[in-house]
Amino acid sequence: MMPELEPREKEIMENLEWAREHATELYRQFQDVWVAIVNKQVVAWGTSIPKVEREAAKKTGKRPDEIAMTFVEGGLTIYGANTVAA
Repeated sequence: MMPELEPREKEIMENLEWAREHATELYRQFQDVWVAIVNKQVVAWGTSIPKVEREAAKKTGKRPDEIAMTFVEGGLTIYGANTVAA
């Protein structure tokens, strides 16, 4: 039996689930960047996790450990090199 999630953990999981469900939309808008999600909305994005967390925290008043982060890949990513499949 899994332990009960804390409210903060539950909120992060719900935001990550939202990101999974909206992966196509996120891919269309954001590629090869980290995306911060709060209340099922993208609040910040960029290539640096610390910068994205700081921007999201500033916009939302949440601590970095309360913010869901996910990476949106663009194209085909293999070993850190981006290539477009022909």
